[in-house]
Amino acid sequence: MTKIWLLPAALCVGQLALWPGRAVGSVAAVAVTATVVLVAAALGLRRTRPVTAAVVVAAGLTLATWVAPADQQLLVPGDALLVISVADLVALFSVAARRDARTTALVLSGLLVWQAGLVAWQDGLTGDYPLALVTLIVVYGMVAAFGRIRGRWSGERAAAARRLAQARQAHRDAADAERRRLARELHDVTAHHLTSIVVNASAARLLEEQRPELRAEALDFAARTGHDTLTALRQLVAIMPAPPREADPAVGRLADLADDFRQLGQVVSVEVATDPPPALAAAVHGITREALTNTLRYAPGGAVRIAFSYGDGQAELVVDDDGGGGHGTGAAAGLGGGRGVHGMRERARALGGTLDAGPRDGGGWRVRAVFPLAVTGPATAGTPRSGARWRRVWSWVGRRLRSQTVLDAGIVLLVLVLPLTGLLTTVEEEGLSPAAATLALLALLAHSVPLLWRRSRPWWVLGAVAATTWLGPLLAVTGVMSADGAWWSLFGGGAELAAVYAVAAWGARPGLTWLAPIGGAAVLALAVGVLAAVSSTPELAADPDIPKQAVGFTAVMSQILITALFGALYVLPMGACWLAGWAARRRRSQRHAREEGGVAAAMAQAQMRAYDERARIAAGLRDAVLRHAAEVPRAAERADLDAVVGSARQALTAMRGLLDGLGRAGAAQQHEEVASSRSA
Repeated sequence: MTKIWLLPAALCVGQLALWPGRAVGSVAAVAVTATVVLVAAALGLRRTRPVTAAVVVAAGLTLATWVAPADQQLLVPGDALLVISVADLVALFSVAARRDARTTALVLSGLLVWQAGLVAWQDGLTGDYPLALVTLIVVYGMVAAFGRIRGRWSGERAAAARRLAQARQAHRDAADAERRRLARELHDVTAHHLTSIVVNASAARLLEEQRPELRAEALDFAARTGHDTLTALRQLVAIMPAPPREADPAVGRLADLADDFRQLGQVVSVEVATDPPPALAAAVHGITREALTNTLRYAPGGAVRIAFSYGDGQAELVVDDDGGGGHGTGAAAGLGGGRGVHGMRERARALGGTLDAGPRDGGGWRVRAVFPLAVTGPATAGTPRSGARWRRVWSWVGRRLRSQTVLDAGIVLLVLVLPLTGLLTTVEEEGLSPAAATLALLALLAHSVPLLWRRSRPWWVLGAVAATTWLGPLLAVTGVMSADGAWWSLFGGGAELAAVYAVAAWGARPGLTWLAPIGGAAVLALAVGVLAAVSSTPELAADPDIPKQAVGFTAVMSQILITALFGALYVLPMGACWLAGWAARRRRSQRHAREEGGVAAAMAQAQMRAYDERARIAAGLRDAVLRHAAEVPRAAERADLDAVVGSARQALTAMRGLLDGLGRAGAAQQHEEVASSRSA
């Protein structure tokens, strides 16, 4: 609980230490101080009431901005509240992390409108106002995207913890249920039969003088029933110690399933507005798993898209791949008639749905399953059509404005800031024609826009970014602009850094990702060398002290030296980005192994306990019950009625002892589990 107040306290103390701490005593200082404390207190509610916190923070910052004197400044005019002004970003992050997408969108829109009005009030509608609006949209949009990603991450971790707890509890219950089932089966198979033998044989022995014919009937009954009981017991002994059947894996989220296959080198993207409802979860999970397995076999390394959505009265699952190794040839030619596709169709038909699998337009393979919404339960089937329509619209918007998409778009815009500024300066200073400026702008966009696909196709993005690095030098070499004016193109080194990080974090063949920083640094350094050579050649040619035949050699040598120097400099940031991406991949793998490995370990331990229990019961049957039960039919065949009764009684006693042991074992296990949970 204390940690919640650390950030608000730090912002409050930092703001008051800078201003209005320097103007203690003035009315404005007192008012701003009170407002800063109010804003900090509102931030303390960001986890429990994030929307309320955002509203109070926005109102408090507006009041503080209105009260603060315009001539107060920290770094530049008008930034007196620079420290506390980030409170609205903190509040927006909390809303995005702890509330749904609709609430986040509403709060984000409100904050953007509020900030746009605040900027217009403070600075006026100057020529810089559009740039300020774009900056606000990018910053606030990225903060909201980070918040949504953080909320989804926290939800996935909580879901993983619940899966582990449920796996442990389910298997504890399963072991106890198995023990009860075995006890019932032992009782049903043997106790009734053995008791009947004892009753019949005892009655025949007591009435032997009055009704001698009962002896023969009792012996015949004992022989037949004893053989049946012995056969049933031997069958139980034979099958009990057999290893348990492998349990079906727990049905998890489609995003988790995609992560599993990403670890195997597949490039998988997920477009799921909401996970399937419980009635569909098992079928959707099984179909998706089989489809991904087929892509792993027949399209290794290809890009795969998983989409689950709701339409008119139906739920739709689509798994597309781009072909990779090439569907429709070789082993893939008969995929439609294989057992995997047949199993997927059976899963869909079991819920009244349909499934189609086959080549798709543009190459690759498509698996499409459609389920009627009736199977999702009353909560979905009974929703009014108007509400369903709005949900479909919101789902469509959500699929296209996902947090990761917004974040990637924000990164592209940030990467564009420096080179775009340099390009505008070049256009202004050199007076470039509209055609030349348009070509330069297109080159800049071609260099940065591929980052939108950095998660799904990181290696291809790195190649595209590396190739388009040469567009700026190419414009200089072809004379579209001067070499000095083309330096703006290399301000986009941020694109190379982002691409290297993406390869390290999500690229297939993790063992080869170390090549990314070396290649990125080499391409950038070589481009710098080429521009330097193009820029210096006219100056060298104009120098009378340098022979004309030595101009080319001098330019090449300068290019080599500059390339080597900048290559050494670029390796450091490229290597840092690669290390950051590699660390993110490693944390993701460790988390997956820890969470899913914990579930698998719980399942394995439960199976082993069940196997040990069956083996123990089988040993008890073999050592005690079977030995006495086998004597019953033998005694009947010898016509020894006393031995029949004695052996049946001994078998019953041994059986009761075994059943009592099962009960005590169950009670002991429950006591041990309770003690373990308390100590934990």
